[in-house]
Amino acid sequence: MNIRNKINNYLNDNEYKITIIDDKVNINNYIEILDFNTSIISVKHNKGITKIKGKDLVVSKMVDNEILITGTIKEIEVK
Repeated sequence: MNIRNKINNYLNDNEYKITIIDDKVNINNYIEILDFNTSIISVKHNKGITKIKGKDLVVSKMVDNEILITGTIKEIEVK
């Protein structure tokens, strides 16, 4: 892969990604939020559904196709 293709892939990145840091889950390139309450948040993406389970879950940031979930994360299930 040449440098031009690498740059193009980086700039046009639309792959579904989950980043977990402490009690935060950042999700990029999701399709829609299916379920949302303080104990479970379900997110649809191009490869299936991700469920974040925990306590006191809050959507701290929601921009375009990115969402940041905070709270006590107990389980992340990717289907």
